Amino acid sequence: MSAASLEVAELTTALTVDAATGLSSAEVTARRTRWGANVVASHRARLLPVLWHQLRSPLLALLLAAALASYFVGERNDAVIIAVIVGLSVGLGFVNEYRAEKAAEALHDQIHHQSTVLRDGRAVSIDVTELVPGDVVKLQLGDIVPADIRLIDTNALQCDESVLTGESLPIEKRTELAVRYVVEVIFGEKDA
Repeated sequence: MSAASLEVAELTTALTVDAATGLSSAEVTARRTRWGANVVASHRARLLPVLWHQLRSPLLALLLAAALASYFVGERNDAVIIAVIVGLSVGLGFVNEYRAEKAAEALHDQIHHQSTVLRDGRAVSIDVTELVPGDVVKLQLGDIVPADIRLIDTNALQCDESVLTGESLPIEKRTELAVRYVVEVIFGEKDA
């Protein structure tokens, strides 16, 4: 059953977590071993896909066909000139695109987000990649939602979902539980 369709008490029982104290360190270690890190495989710069991206151009195929035609009709100098231009174009495009991919990869590796979770009964700040299913996350004004989560308690919560939905205004999020100043959420279990 989906975490969104369960009552909070049912969900905390299913995830074997106490919403007031969070997970123990031993349980976090066991869940991290079972589920792995809270990361999405990121894009890495690879030589062959970048080269393929340069070589799959229809204009490149047309120019190579023109070079071959020139060669076979006796215009070998023209064929060589076209081939050199195509080679330089592919080479320069490949170098520029690969450098851009490497720069994007380096920027991605520098971005780290912190999240506040309950562990062993106290709030601690961790990197979002260290979250595990069942973690009780505390969100405050301006925080980025660190994972697929289930709301336990909110106080006038609005989320900017414009990146996902295109909506220009924040969307109100509610739950039927008592109101607090801090939003408590449970990080839902990943699909098996």
